[in-house]
Amino acid sequence: MISRRQLLVALALVPISVVAVSGRYKCIAITNLPKLPVTRASGRVSSGNLLRVVQLAGVADTWKPTRREIGSVQAGTMVEVLEDWIVVEAPDIVWVSRPIEEMKLREGDTIRRYARRGEGWADLWANGCWYKQANADFMVEPDGAGCGGDRYSAKVTEMGSQMWWFHIELPHGKTGWTLSQCLDLSAGG
Repeated sequence: MISRRQLLVALALVPISVVAVSGRYKCIAITNLPKLPVTRASGRVSSGNLLRVVQLAGVADTWKPTRREIGSVQAGTMVEVLEDWIVVEAPDIVWVSRPIEEMKLREGDTIRRYARRGEGWADLWANGCWYKQANADFMVEPDGAGCGGDRYSAKVTEMGSQMWWFHIELPHGKTGWTLSQCLDLSAGG
């Protein structure tokens, strides 16, 4: 049985992040930029889903830079998703063009956009705050795509490097990693 004193000592040793909530944005204080690469599960494709391979796909032993090719899979093959990872080698650079009060950002501030999750959602870092799964629909892309309208208050000025890797199981049971562009991610694959 753990004594009350032991519990208090254990809790005191646990690192605590300062969290500030401002409107719909939750700031997790992280003074320095995250160490690269930044990785995370996408949360968009469930384990066990079957996807169709749309082009000849190389299969590697890992998503990491030390990867080596261990085979390939033909277009038309159905594969099972075991897991998937967004790997950010370099974040997008975003310039704030109008104040964003909810994030305490002023014109001229810079946002780093990490995992782009689709539909305007992303992981962001700005002025010492990490915003996980933030609504980033206030950004316009370099080609002009994005929400536009009154909500527009930041522009992506430099695209970073992000890859979406899938750990898959092939029909004969072999497993490996391949990139998202090799797979049909639409409903039903």
